[in-house]
Amino acid sequence: MVPFFIGSYKMSNVLSMEIKDEIIIAKDFSDHVGARYKREGPFSGELFLETILLPKFEKAVQGGYVLFVDLDKGFGYPSSFVSGSFGKLSLEKGADLILKHIKLKSDDNPLRIDKIIDEIKDPTGVDL
Repeated sequence: MVPFFIGSYKMSNVLSMEIKDEIIIAKDFSDHVGARYKREGPFSGELFLETILLPKFEKAVQGGYVLFVDLDKGFGYPSSFVSGSFGKLSLEKGADLILKHIKLKSDDNPLRIDKIIDEIKDPTGVDL
């Protein structure tokens, strides 16, 4: 098996597990995501983390499978949203575990993947 790269992250660990669940952010949450915190408006990173990302991620870890996250069809991902969702998840669960159990897809803008992986590896601007 030839490992492939998603952003700057080598996906050989992810390839050894099956994808059994998915999040299509534009369909399952919103195509207009918001800021970091719920108090800052609708469709925040915090709300996405609490209601969709964290529960599905925890099931993927417990089940030993990969969660597929589709970033396409949205109107952008502000850094505050990325920090409030993927960054906070990284602070709570650890980058290695997240990168093992999440596969990101963005045909619309592949740089989104790099942005999110960078945030997972080095979370910034998040209050625990």
